[in-house]
Amino acid sequence: MTIDRFSTDAMLTSVFEDDYGLDPGKLESLYSKSKRHQWNAELDVEWKQFDPTARILDPQRDLLSRLRCVQELPDATREALYREAAIFTLSQVLHGEQAALMTCGQLVNMVPDVEGKFGAAVQVMDEARHVEVFARYLDCIGHRYPIDPDLQAIVQQLLTEPDWEAKCVGMQVILESVALGFFRLGVEMAEEPVLRQFIGRVHEDESRHVAYGVLSLEARVPSLAPESRRRLEDFAYDAVARIAGRAGRPTFTTQMRALQRAGVDPQSFFPKLFAEFSKPEELDFTGLVDPMSATVIPNLIRVGVVPERHLLGYLAQGFRIDLATGEVEDVHSFHPDTKAARAELAARGKTILQPC
Repeated sequence: MTIDRFSTDAMLTSVFEDDYGLDPGKLESLYSKSKRHQWNAELDVEWKQFDPTARILDPQRDLLSRLRCVQELPDATREALYREAAIFTLSQVLHGEQAALMTCGQLVNMVPDVEGKFGAAVQVMDEARHVEVFARYLDCIGHRYPIDPDLQAIVQQLLTEPDWEAKCVGMQVILESVALGFFRLGVEMAEEPVLRQFIGRVHEDESRHVAYGVLSLEARVPSLAPESRRRLEDFAYDAVARIAGRAGRPTFTTQMRALQRAGVDPQSFFPKLFAEFSKPEELDFTGLVDPMSATVIPNLIRVGVVPERHLLGYLAQGFRIDLATGEVEDVHSFHPDTKAARAELAARGKTILQPC
């Protein structure tokens, strides 16, 4: 297997504070809970129960299975496609967990208070365990996919980001919330016996990680200087635009490798695939939940980094936001309000990527 590697030059400001009093508040309680809920990926998972013949994930909870061009494939090819798509997703999860491991290691140095350092430190252990468990699992499967260029760009940006608040927004509140949504769904979708054993435990860990980010930022954002807060708001908006893939940027281009490995003929399949996605209003999104609208943006609202000036841009991506209630409605890219928001941005000489 080819080993892919990239490096970043990250300048960290390490904060040492001679204050070791643990406030018996939310963060300290979260740290205490984290200590009680540690598990061992090597010993607490029955790896011998791995079933190479089982489906990995139930495809019925995925948009892929609802596409006409997929339904038209021969049964064997369609099943191979579902399998490779699951392996691709789990591969990106593995890479994301290593990114979280590295980012949290930085946060131990950068956050100023001891509760924050303890919270980041215990998350480093959690992330190491997640890297181990997904690496072991993909070894059982027999192959994995490299980190996608779009995910790599986000990871590199996070690792070189000089402000701990931005690292926390990007990793804990955004990427970890996306992962939390996947793991929550994965508890229901997992069909392979070993994956079913550990994905619920990973989900429990991730819920604490998101809570850590939200609690840390809720206390920090109100005290930021206006210029710093504006920069953080812009950082959050740009990260959502990158990850949600609704702003015209390419998303997860290496998924094409999964299609090809499954035996799908690109010349005949891709035109059909692109034709279906060119008419999103005809796609069946029933029962599908986007973690951006379900978890990510609500948490960004909660910590105070979704300003009024970005609402039109979020709507142009398909997210209608009510700041008064904190509610987010996913109206998708084909809704009349979304199209109107895009037209209004264009009339102002702006774009979805630069809405203000």
